Amino acid sequence: MWTLILLLGSSFAETSLGWTYHYSKDKLNWTEAREWCRKYYTDMLVIQNQEENDYVVSILPNQTKSPYYWIGITRNHINGTWTWIGNNSTWVGEHSWAPNEPNNNDITEFCVEIYVNSGANRGKWNDEKCGSKKFPVCYEAQCNATSCDRGRCQETIENTTCICEPGFKGDRCQTVVECDKDKITVPSNGSVECTHQYGNFSYNSSCQYSCEEGYRLSMSRPLTCTASTKWSDQPPTCKCESKSKNTMFCAVGPERGAHLKSQCSQSLTELGPVSSCSFSCEAGFDLQGTQTISVLIFNLFVPPAVECPSLLQPDNGNYSCSGRNRTFNTTCRFDCHPGFLMIGSPAVTCGVTGVWSGPRPTCASMHQLNTSITKILVTQSHQLKTVCQNNHSAKLFVQYVRILVETHKGNH
Repeated sequence: MWTLILLLGSSFAETSLGWTYHYSKDKLNWTEAREWCRKYYTDMLVIQNQEENDYVVSILPNQTKSPYYWIGITRNHINGTWTWIGNNSTWVGEHSWAPNEPNNNDITEFCVEIYVNSGANRGKWNDEKCGSKKFPVCYEAQCNATSCDRGRCQETIENTTCICEPGFKGDRCQTVVECDKDKITVPSNGSVECTHQYGNFSYNSSCQYSCEEGYRLSMSRPLTCTASTKWSDQPPTCKCESKSKNTMFCAVGPERGAHLKSQCSQSLTELGPVSSCSFSCEAGFDLQGTQTISVLIFNLFVPPAVECPSLLQPDNGNYSCSGRNRTFNTTCRFDCHPGFLMIGSPAVTCGVTGVWSGPRPTCASMHQLNTSITKILVTQSHQLKTVCQNNHSAKLFVQYVRILVETHKGNH
């Protein structure tokens, strides 16, 4: 018994040598032939297409008559499907069978021989009884467990090919495909966190987005790097939705935000995703929400200014204010009706703490003043200067008192 080793594609001997064919000159029945092939090589000959069929015939020695060569296709019963035992393929070419074959002449012709001769049937198949004696033809696979890193090894004539799993490429499926990392952008008022299974921004990498308090994602599912090197979706955005009084808003009506001050890391024309802005309020206003944000937000909500309590209309007089409300820094001025003199400051201002700057003035008649002054002169004239010091309105009052005092002296 001896074998002839037939190498497929010697030019690929160092890197991609295909499987090799072997045959024996000893005649064996089909079962013995397969046992011999599996003992010394991989299995009985498997043919995957017409090209391989013709190639095998071209390298096997011609026979002038039967017996010919066993090949590894068979079936289990008369109505069964012809199946290749090496890979369970059911390939049969349009012109594989010799004329009038398979004919199952002996009822149990469940094995196949291939004609290798000089006649018209060269390379054709014939069904035969499995107990007949013929020459076995075997193949030895070059693929093994380490042939392809992440793929299936497939052998063809003069070539060994790795059929890669999704997401991998290369002659041995050793390289994972990558997606464009620049497509993963950080949204305004949000952040992104990525996890990587095989490598940074490669197949199956997943990027999950989140938004700051008061915002929601336009899309909640993560972005995934696909086998086509494309991300599964476009990056989402963060949309304002907060209605909490303790959270900064994105858009408000007119006149809101007028007392907000900001300082950004870059000029307004250069702001980008990595810019940051710090916010504060003018005196008398409280900032509610985030003090520092990563990108510029326009029309931020600022709570109403501190308000002072309502003013009462003075008897025998009236007042008017610089604004329509009683908010911080508003000034209200008082006037008396003709014939009445103002006692106290003619104006008050709403302070930072929500308290008016001084007591509200009163409007008094000349008779009321004479009575009040007489009482002051009698009981507290020695304290008048101390009480009125550093008070402009009080100084005016002192001057008026002096006039009345002089008048009072003249009458006595």
